[in-house]
Amino acid sequence: MNIYKIHVQHFSQKDSHSSTEAFLLAASVEDVYKWVDEKNYGLYTDKNNEDGMCDLYDENYNVIGQETFKEKMIRVGGEFFDEDYEPQDLYYGCTIYGWEKLKSEVLEVDIEALENLDILINLTK
Repeated sequence: MNIYKIHVQHFSQKDSHSSTEAFLLAASVEDVYKWVDEKNYGLYTDKNNEDGMCDLYDENYNVIGQETFKEKMIRVGGEFFDEDYEPQDLYYGCTIYGWEKLKSEVLEVDIEALENLDILINLTK
């Protein structure tokens, strides 16, 4: 089990904000990806099925391979941490998510503390 910190950022024409959405207890980063996809009403699924592959660059911005949208999001930790992300259609606003693993080998006392604070979403139940 791992604990992941979920970041959220909202952009619009008039304002923006960033915050911590929650902490997730998950068996894998794949479970976190699926949770974020559901929060985005399946937007990640749509982007993964659109045109297939994204270019993968090295530090000199040379194309060194390709990966699916899903592989890229899992590698970078969501759009929040994607250096190439460019917000679009800001008239109504845009919300992006990201995640980072905070802890592996989670103890029961850690789970109970976060549950008592009502900030843990347990994906393992």
